[in-house]
Amino acid sequence: MSLVRGIGGYETPQAPNDFQRTSIEHVYSQVAAMESIATNVEGEGTATRKQMQPGKRKVKTGCTTCSKIRRVKCDEAKPFCVRCTSTGRKCDGYDINANPRSRKCEVALAKTSPNRHPPTAVSAASMAMSLPRPLLADISGTQVERFYFNCFRTIAGEAVGIRHKYNAMFWKETVPQYCYEVESMKHAFIAFGAAYHNFQTAGERADPSAPPSKTERFIIQQYSLAMKGLAQDTQQVSVRRRYGITLISCIAFFCIEMLRNDWHAALTHLSNGLQLMANLPDEVSDLLNNPEKWSQGSDTSHARVLYMLRLLSRWEVAMRLITGDFRPRLTLRTYEARKLDASAGTDFNTLEGIYEAVDGYCQDASAFAWLTRNHQGDTHFWAQHRPKLQHSVLMERSRLIGNNICFFQSNSDMNALSMQDNIFFNASILRHKGATLILRMLPLPGIYDMSPEPGEIAQFEDFIRAAVNLRDLLVGTTVGKLVEENANVDLAVVPTLYVTGSSCRDERLRKKILSLAMEWPRRENLWDGPALRHMLDVNGLRSSRSTSPVANLASETVKWSSSLPGMWF
Repeated sequence: MSLVRGIGGYETPQAPNDFQRTSIEHVYSQVAAMESIATNVEGEGTATRKQMQPGKRKVKTGCTTCSKIRRVKCDEAKPFCVRCTSTGRKCDGYDINANPRSRKCEVALAKTSPNRHPPTAVSAASMAMSLPRPLLADISGTQVERFYFNCFRTIAGEAVGIRHKYNAMFWKETVPQYCYEVESMKHAFIAFGAAYHNFQTAGERADPSAPPSKTERFIIQQYSLAMKGLAQDTQQVSVRRRYGITLISCIAFFCIEMLRNDWHAALTHLSNGLQLMANLPDEVSDLLNNPEKWSQGSDTSHARVLYMLRLLSRWEVAMRLITGDFRPRLTLRTYEARKLDASAGTDFNTLEGIYEAVDGYCQDASAFAWLTRNHQGDTHFWAQHRPKLQHSVLMERSRLIGNNICFFQSNSDMNALSMQDNIFFNASILRHKGATLILRMLPLPGIYDMSPEPGEIAQFEDFIRAAVNLRDLLVGTTVGKLVEENANVDLAVVPTLYVTGSSCRDERLRKKILSLAMEWPRRENLWDGPALRHMLDVNGLRSSRSTSPVANLASETVKWSSSLPGMWF
């Protein structure tokens, strides 16, 4: 049997000639629907926002940098304004002849003009949350808008981010800077902050079709302003700038819909973002391929693109938990470059190195599993040289990574690990074991075709012990004291348990692994472990809150499937 578009010969998506082939109008076809919703919201009493006039009005007060160069509102802090210093700019000070407005007058005006703010469901207790002084003037807008923007800035790195060296830079610096400069993105992340705050205070939205609350109407209003303004904000800007605005907006819209419990819309936004990232034009690809050129001085262009690639790659394989017929473009492209390199990512001596190595190995295992998804137990297929070679390369990578993990475990420095690092280390061990088990099972007959061998059972029992060890760490009393950033995100435990358990040929062990997934005690990013398990119905282990995903997505690249995914790590 020959491979057609299979191992080493699958087709790769071709980049479009220009950005217009994946235009904003095509990527975000929901704008009209959002406009309709926003119109209804405004008709219920929400004040209509005045249309933004083209260009920026002249700013007459504040520091010289803000008022005469950047033409933005200055917070007028002395001796240097926070608006400049917080973004790495040099503040040139103040013109002694200027006549700045009193900040007290602005506060008094806000108090005497309550109708200036859109009505929301923000309680008095919530609004009593103090706005840190530097954030009060970070963005233009109402007090409510600034409050929710502050909510976004407070939680973004932990609620959405991944464990990566550029995580803090991206969420604390890059995204806020875009929001200062791009009106549509400001509204997008205000909506994100409001959606997250509403999720924390009101809980999961049980029925996406139910009439929205006042807070939800505010979210929809901001969401609509972002969607409508996106096309205008991406006109007459460079291709790099256009892609940056669009991709970060994709991320915001995806998070908003996840928090609103609308998986259909969330996955549509994610699919659009993945399509853009998989088809980067040369001008944007250069940022990724030439780090020395785009990492000089204060230039973070390479770091921004690299982080978005890693973030979307993680979300791409995540999509496959609930979508069966989805081509993982980013994962496949990365795997193609190192499919015959058994040493790729295996040389490390730090905890971050372990995490990077396991992450890359799991993504490559996912790509290989997708490429061979129709050949499990096909002895003729696995006898061919190419799939057999690539399978052996991945297994050798697994062995090298496993040896390095064992060496790291025997190191005395392990005793000095923080609880957060210990959790991530054990999560990496679990993911490594799960990916290796999946690869071992690919050439073997299916679940019901043959009884498992004793060695196979021992490997799954070892996987279960690793999962139980991690679970005990997470529910321990000391975990509640964690305050470090990213202490509770990007573990990918629930999907690892789900996919690995689904491939186990021993019924007793399979149910045990899937039960661990169903009862996992810890939240995992916006891909909440407990929320995910409510969608699953595996071998009779159905959650009491199980829901059915939407039947179909409009995108031709995404098709809902009730069958088990090929892989998700």
